[in-house]
Parts: sequence; C-alpha cells; structure tokens
Amino acid sequence: MVESLALDYSASTQLVDMFRRHLKLCKVHAGEHVLIHTDPGSYPHYAAAYMGAAIELGADVFQIVHPNREEKAVIDAWKRADLVIDVSSGPHAYGHIMRESMDSGTRLQRIGVAVNTMRRLFPTQELRERVLAGQELMKNAKTMRITSPGGTDLTFYKEGRDPMGIYSVSDVPGRWDIWPSGMVCCAPEEHKGGGVLVLSPGDYMLVINQYVNDYIYLEMNDGRITDIKGGMQAELLKRWFAQFNSEDSYRIAHVGWGCERRANWLIPGQDNECMYANMQIAFGSNLGIFKGATTLTNSHIDFPSLNNSYWVDDIQIMENGEFLLDELRHKGDVGITTETGGTQTGHGSRPG
Repeated sequence: MVESLALDYSASTQLVDMFRRHLKLCKVHAGEHVLIHTDPGSYPHYAAAYMGAAIELGADVFQIVHPNREEKAVIDAWKRADLVIDVSSGPHAYGHIMRESMDSGTRLQRIGVAVNTMRRLFPTQELRERVLAGQELMKNAKTMRITSPGGTDLTFYKEGRDPMGIYSVSDVPGRWDIWPSGMVCCAPEEHKGGGVLVLSPGDYMLVINQYVNDYIYLEMNDGRITDIKGGMQAELLKRWFAQFNSEDSYRIAHVGWGCERRANWLIPGQDNECMYANMQIAFGSNLGIFKGATTLTNSHIDFPSLNNSYWVDDIQIMENGEFLLDELRHKGDVGITTETGGTQTGHGSRPG
C-alpha cells in the first residue's frame, strides 16, 4: 500500500462512523447476521471498527480468524451469513467459497486498502448509476472488441456470461463487491477470442506492481496468451507467468472498464483498476465472483490500461480513453445515502 496504516489501537474508534455509514449502504439492519472474516495478517482496526458499527445497527455480528489457506472449514458459516465483511490480508476473490456463498444468497463485501483511500473513494450514487448503466450495456452483448493507438486489437465472446457492476457496496443478495471500486467487467468465454494486447508506456501491471515503461506485446489465441515480446519488462512478465507452470495462468479471466472519476492513476492498486475510462483486463483465475466462469489456478494478474477504444457488439462506448455515451460520462458526485433518510429503500437480506 502507498498510504500507511495507523498502529495505535485508538484508530478503531475513528473508523466506526464511516463503517456504519458503509454498512447502511450495504443495507445492514437489526437482526441481520454479519460475519467478519479475517486471517493472521488482517488489519485489526478494520475488524474491530466494523464490529462496533454492526452492533450500533443492531446486527448479530461475529468474527472468524482463519489461516491463510483454503477456507473449507468456514464455507458453511459464510453461506449462513447475510453479509460477510472480508478483511483478509491477501487477494481474495476467486475460489469455491465465493461462488457457493454467492449462490446461497450471502452478500460479500471485500475491504483491503488504507483508510485514506476508502475516505477519498467513499461510494456515491452517481458512481453507482454509471456502473449499472454500463452493466446494462454489456449485459446482452455477445462480443467485445478493444483497440488502442499502441496496437491492441482484441475480440472476446461473452454470450451467456453475465457482466458484473462493482460500485463499492454489496446491497443485493448474492452480490460481491470491493471498496473502493467502480468497474464494469465480465468473464468472457475462456477458450475463445484473442488478437494482440499491447501494454503501452504508462499502463500498469498489478501484482508485479510496475508501470509499463516500454511496449509489451502479448499475442492471444483461443483465449490465452501464446507469446510475450518486448524488452526487459516483457522478460519479467514471461518469468512471472512461467513460475506457475500452468496454461490456465495465461487464460483470459475478465475484461471491462473503470468508472471512478476520483481515482488517481498515480496511486497504484485499486485506483488503477477503477480509473475512469480505463480498460481493465486480467488473466488467470476467475471462478468465484463471476457466474459461469471456469478457471481456477494459482495465479491472477490485472493490466489496467489507458487510451483504449471499446465496443460491445457494434456499439462503441469508448474512444481513446473517453466515454462516448452520455450514461457513462461523469455528471458530478452525489452521496449515495446519508445516515438518516436517503434514497435507499428496503433491505439486503436474502428472501425466505
């Protein structure tokens, strides 16, 4: 993380108010079962503050500390909860626990960045509306095409695959989200599509945590990377993929675009992923948060990229990193709700 985490235990007291407002957006109410999932590396103030916030809302809240390994022992607890607050210390979006819990109706909310980033990118109604508009555009499309001035020319196929709109709030049964975020993405058919992906100077390689400084050419066939060319960073990328000894590490995981106007491209991590009008593409595991996805391997890497053009079927939504459709353009930030009143209605509990 670029931004530091406070060490004093009093830090928890300063987070309760913000986390209570976030839980209200997630439609937590009296009587709901809220599970806080942690591991030995989790930031303790987040778990403590979320517990205090959930208690203030009248929820039945409890915390699990699980080792950094597959969560076979806690799947049933996740499936019985109304909401899981996931503050585990490592990447945590892919695996059977995600898919089974979402299928059971549990709402999953991932938290994993410094508090300054969460404050800066607190959810807004304007972001939510833009994400949902993009999700609707992608929903019925059968193909997606992406080009860039650097030479990217990719086509993917998504018939039968539902897109995911991510806006920092898990407010619907069976939904996963991560705060902060602001993306529309989809897991396309994993064994179809391809072309060439060109990472241009200024693009970002998550996991490797480097901005691209020279062009990297990734050739794709039948849904997977088949060749990587370029300079030193291309050689590093080859080594990164090769260490997993798995063809599925090279396979398309998801693709989409960012929607968060407040994101700062110079702050590595979630800001890059959700950056307004960036193209975001990933390879490796996708089984878990994406319904219908099939790849589960021991790697996942994302490449947020600038200045791309994007089509869903024959509708062009973006040109050189600028949205072309009014419903996707920034219109000014409006708070998604307040502590009293607001636009939210109903609650997020599963039916039955």
